[in-house]
Amino acid sequence: MNPLADVLAMDERTYRLWAEQTKGAVFTWTAEAAARLIPAKRSVGSVAVIPLSGFLTQKPTLFSMLFGGTSVQAFAREVVAALGDQSIGAVLLDIDSPGGETFGMTEAAAQIRAARGTKPLVAVANPIAASAAYWLGSQADEFVVTPSGLAGSVGVFSTYVDESKALEQAGLAVTFIKYGARKAEASGVEPLSEGALASIQARVDEAGRMFEADVAKGRGVSVAKVHSDFGEGGILTASQAVAAGAADRIATLDEVVARLASGQKRLSGGSKAMDAATFRLRSRARA
Repeated sequence: MNPLADVLAMDERTYRLWAEQTKGAVFTWTAEAAARLIPAKRSVGSVAVIPLSGFLTQKPTLFSMLFGGTSVQAFAREVVAALGDQSIGAVLLDIDSPGGETFGMTEAAAQIRAARGTKPLVAVANPIAASAAYWLGSQADEFVVTPSGLAGSVGVFSTYVDESKALEQAGLAVTFIKYGARKAEASGVEPLSEGALASIQARVDEAGRMFEADVAKGRGVSVAKVHSDFGEGGILTASQAVAAGAADRIATLDEVVARLASGQKRLSGGSKAMDAATFRLRSRARA
């Protein structure tokens, strides 16, 4: 059986590799394993560094436990808490993720976006912030890419595997006894009907529109600019991301940490430091 996969916002090549590696995997669900999906915040001076890594899911899942990952619910809570902590001077999002599920992403993005503006919130693609990871990272006041890093992949997809021929060759036949004309419409045991394909495409389109809308709000640009300049699912190098407006500048994580730890707050893409009052006004204007 191959049920309809979730709508995913992640790098397709990584997804295929991970999906292949899960075949025959055995894993025991434990509280300790689930706890590893909660981001472990660290401090560098007054800077809170919060990681966003691996496969992203709304809540802990077997897939993210197998390959490493982050619960975006927990991540958003950590970011909001750090932004509200008066002992913290700046918050840095250390991102290394190809993305993940779309579940919970727009909610987490809204939480982060609503909380920003009181202190610097900077996201760094270190080295990759693709798809759902970029979805959340784009909600920061400033988005930075390491020199060899990648960012973007603004788009979503779903998968469907028709297993009907394999079942036929195995001498198996599956019959669904169901209530509801559309129930089990994407079961995988028969070719996908036009109606079922249209239904899946509608879900994918809706998720994609939410993705672009959140990125536009986070970056302070129009949805049309997101779609035309750095949308359509393409992954971007550091220089391409800056040129397209998907990122503000290129720097290493250590350089960003040092700048924030020194108390310097820089306008996105600018060259002049600004005082805290100006920072708050500019950040709130983008929210």
